[in-house]
Amino acid sequence: MPLDDTTMREPVGGALNGRTGAWSDRSLSAEDRVAAIMEDLHYDELVSIVCNDFRPFVQRGVPAPAYTDGPCGLRDVEGATALPVAVALAATFDPAEAYGYGQVLAAEAKHAQHNCLLGPSLDIARDPSGGRLPEGYGEAPELVAGIGEAYVRGVQDNGVLVMVKHFVANNFESRRTGWGPVLERGDSVDIRLGRAALWETYLWPFRRVAQAGAWAFMGSYNRLNGHYTCESSDLLDIPRRRWGWLGFFAPDYIFAVRDVESAWRAGLDLPGIEGDSGRTAEIVRRSGIDPAPSVRRVARAMIASGMMDRVTADGDGSPSTAAHRDLARRVATRGAVLLKNVEGLLPLDGNVGSIAVVGPSGLDAIYVMGGSASVSLEAQRVVTPLAGLQARAGEQVRLAVAQGSLGDAPLPDVPAELFTTPDGAGAGVELVLSYRDERGVEQERRDVLPMMSFIGAPEGVAGAWKATLRTFLTVEQGGDYRLSLLVGGHAELSVNGTKVMAGAREASRFLGGPAYPLQAVVTLPAHQGVLLELTYEPGPAIEMAEVDLVPGVRLGWQHPAAMHEEAAAVAAGCDAAIVLVNAASGEGMDRAGLGLPGDQDVLVERIAAVNARTIVVLNTPGPVLMPWIDEVGAVLEMWYPGEQFGNALADIVFGDVAPGGRLPVTFPVAASDLPGRPDTGSFPEVVAYDEGTLVGYRHLAAAGKPALFPFGHGLSYGVHANELIGTDVEGASVRLRLRVSETSGRATEAVIQVYVRPETTATEPRRLVAFRRVSLAPGESVEVPVVVEPQAWLSYDEGADDLVEKDGVYELTIADDAEDRGIAISVRLADGALSVLP
Repeated sequence: MPLDDTTMREPVGGALNGRTGAWSDRSLSAEDRVAAIMEDLHYDELVSIVCNDFRPFVQRGVPAPAYTDGPCGLRDVEGATALPVAVALAATFDPAEAYGYGQVLAAEAKHAQHNCLLGPSLDIARDPSGGRLPEGYGEAPELVAGIGEAYVRGVQDNGVLVMVKHFVANNFESRRTGWGPVLERGDSVDIRLGRAALWETYLWPFRRVAQAGAWAFMGSYNRLNGHYTCESSDLLDIPRRRWGWLGFFAPDYIFAVRDVESAWRAGLDLPGIEGDSGRTAEIVRRSGIDPAPSVRRVARAMIASGMMDRVTADGDGSPSTAAHRDLARRVATRGAVLLKNVEGLLPLDGNVGSIAVVGPSGLDAIYVMGGSASVSLEAQRVVTPLAGLQARAGEQVRLAVAQGSLGDAPLPDVPAELFTTPDGAGAGVELVLSYRDERGVEQERRDVLPMMSFIGAPEGVAGAWKATLRTFLTVEQGGDYRLSLLVGGHAELSVNGTKVMAGAREASRFLGGPAYPLQAVVTLPAHQGVLLELTYEPGPAIEMAEVDLVPGVRLGWQHPAAMHEEAAAVAAGCDAAIVLVNAASGEGMDRAGLGLPGDQDVLVERIAAVNARTIVVLNTPGPVLMPWIDEVGAVLEMWYPGEQFGNALADIVFGDVAPGGRLPVTFPVAASDLPGRPDTGSFPEVVAYDEGTLVGYRHLAAAGKPALFPFGHGLSYGVHANELIGTDVEGASVRLRLRVSETSGRATEAVIQVYVRPETTATEPRRLVAFRRVSLAPGESVEVPVVVEPQAWLSYDEGADDLVEKDGVYELTIADDAEDRGIAISVRLADGALSVLP
């Protein structure tokens, strides 16, 4: 969630001219320095600090936390590099790349005078339509942990703390903060989850980054098994008592704490990421709880990390550098996933003299996600897909451009003269407003609006309210029309009594990034009025006018036939066609489904029908359905690739770089194949996951269903082969020695994946436990070690209420994706020692 950039903060290096003591002596151990400052602080100062007043620290030269949002680049920092989103980073399957990504974030945070980065997001991608899926690292806990750990080290090794989020079981955005007016908001969604799933799936990445030295965790909004995570002493104790973690806890913004005193008693160290959030000195004193342990944890983070001793960074000029933009381009390229490539259509060769570029290919493409993970784009620095392709094509290849579709964007207003009130009395839209007055009495107000839209709460209405808008829409030209709703709140639109759109948004656009419209395609008859009925309630809307978060709804439309015809004509006259399609996503919303929004599926089918060399570029946050998959020649998933979108796309299309990304999330055949949130009504307060409901590829395996494209899938331009040439066992670890060879004569990228399952449990699906990325020159053969650590044999034990090594026989599979049969070997674990079975 966001923070206001006006948050009280001190320079990154701290006020080094403050009062000094032994805590400033760099020759002492970190613990001795922490002990010294703790001894110098008196009780009232300790109370002030746990109420988020850091003046006692600053007066002694210890810096206060100075936060910035930044899991995918720095939000609201002028000139920050718009990096590819986190899911694209995860698709590289390369911790070294994640470390470099963290280095860039640290450098830019210091430049902007921040010392604590709110990220990374370790949320597991359980729901494929979850709005913040692109902010995380996918569905496999081991991949999330491996990329997250490297990111943490990259940031913290370079002088900035991380606050890892969102602890824990934060799966989707629907009802994450509850429902109703901000001051009367109901409870947030309650995730019901068994202990095994909690420990094996959701806690595992946090455990790994805790061991990697992360200094702060952010508590999530949701409830877990009936308790708010930030008010649960059992949950907050797990890192401290089970993992020996020495960092501090703070809550997410505004709604994560509902009972301030309960959160303090549960062990929440700070009340918020800005202000006291209702925690007062009186509450702290009345509780009888010693504030010293919490202060010690924060002091240790600032001193033991070396933050106190670092010199303030130079804040002149832009935080972005050429090296940072090079990394953005490299991650966008290496994280792009080539899903399909019939007969080597990509890269385009010398036989292609003309290319049709169809779809949102300019600044209307999607570069970043919305919300606290967004980054403000510098228009003069953004390389659009069209610009990147044009620059690389030069004069040798002709590019023909057609819009084709507006993509997942709000549509123009429906002209007012096309609306007629339901009673036929005249032009306009009937509004029925239902609310309670200041006495709690139900009231109803009627009015006529010129358009099917309004912004903000109606005048004189406080608390919960609902609106129904009804009108007849009459068009002169019949056919298929796109309709869009730009909504902050919850809305449903029906046409002649049939619901065509429904969804909830905390805002129509959340702080930054793309707008979040709902989309539908309907058939409208000529000269015959159809009844539109729109029901609206503020629901989850967040009202903060100072940052343009206001409730409201707006209907837009478009008749896309002419754009399709033009695009098809352009594509028919070219040697190849690149069709860019997109879907918006981000904080405060979930996608209404996995289909491409609006008319984009129809557009792909039209282009594929006239050009056999059609390449679809997915500019999407995660999985999408592909009803046209058998009709196109190639499909390339680019995610939200940041400001270097165009350069990265051109690198791949023209073969300057071999693609090598792998899917960190499963692409299902149907949306119902993967578990997610219930998509009904205003969304339930309780979402229960059965013990047997596994995440992503493991869910499909348990159900015996194949994926459209499985977890770990990805093609390159060359072909590789894996050969197991040896195994070396040491204790409970095994080193697999592989020979990986390029066999087609083209450079390629290979990602070795190792999966495990107990052989004694035939129905248990295998899970990822190790991975390694390898770059190969044409014809090259290299020996590659892949180490399977003892954590591969961990599973939840009810008696220990923890993960423990369990003796038994395990099947290890060296594979290229989650469904690949690969190379299987059997190992036995007994009394902490591993042996390879013949």
